[in-house]
Amino acid sequence: MSKLKIQKRETRGRKPAATKPAVAAFNPASIQIFKGSDLHFDPSILVPMRTDTMMDEILSTNRGLMPATNMIICGGPGSGKTTLVLDLLAELTEQGYSCLFVSGEMDEIGHYKYCRRMPKFATVPTLFIKNYANNLKEAMEHAFKVGYDVIAIDSVAEIVDIYREAYHTTSGSAETWLLDLQTQHKRGENDGAKYTSFINIQQVTKGGEFAGSNRLKHMTDSMCHVTREKDGDSRKVQFSKNRDCDMISFIKFRIAFNQVEYSLPDADDMEE
Repeated sequence: MSKLKIQKRETRGRKPAATKPAVAAFNPASIQIFKGSDLHFDPSILVPMRTDTMMDEILSTNRGLMPATNMIICGGPGSGKTTLVLDLLAELTEQGYSCLFVSGEMDEIGHYKYCRRMPKFATVPTLFIKNYANNLKEAMEHAFKVGYDVIAIDSVAEIVDIYREAYHTTSGSAETWLLDLQTQHKRGENDGAKYTSFINIQQVTKGGEFAGSNRLKHMTDSMCHVTREKDGDSRKVQFSKNRDCDMISFIKFRIAFNQVEYSLPDADDMEE
């Protein structure tokens, strides 16, 4: 048998090696240096979106969620992250803002039960991403294209995992796609010219450490932590980083039968 035939037999059935995407040649002329006085955006980017709840006090110095903000809300299982975020979206929806909740952890039945217990949440438009597990990228990009004031993602870890499996890539590549997509809409590059704010829900490890990458942590404008008291139903919301707020403070909340109830910290809380 000739060497050519032997080679063909050995390679038969093998998958072709993955090719690396072409990298555009660096163009030094593309580098731009800006002063703050050179930057110009629509004045609406400085107008806060208010929920008319106590959350406004810690979301920004201007009281409310600022447009074009990329936020992470993290906490352990059962801390109340999803409930807190849905309450924010419901309040903003009631104020007339366009909001979208991207659910990667609940299906329609789970969300239906949730809304029966918390009726206010039923007003928030929701995208159940598990229905589009094989084409997540296309589904999310199409859904976002219309333009929203606020988009919440529950959770970053779930979206990254679905993307990684669907497109046979790494978690880093999936995370890069998600951050680039948020940057695009944060800049108002959508049909509604909305400077979208993103609220990203993320888990923490058993030791209380942030479960995402350092890049994800550093590319966001604010980092919010939700914790629950060991013996009780009281929760605490506090920012460890917030570029829109220069105040160091926190508020408390509890999840009642059919609503979220907020309260200011008392003297004992401030001493902790």
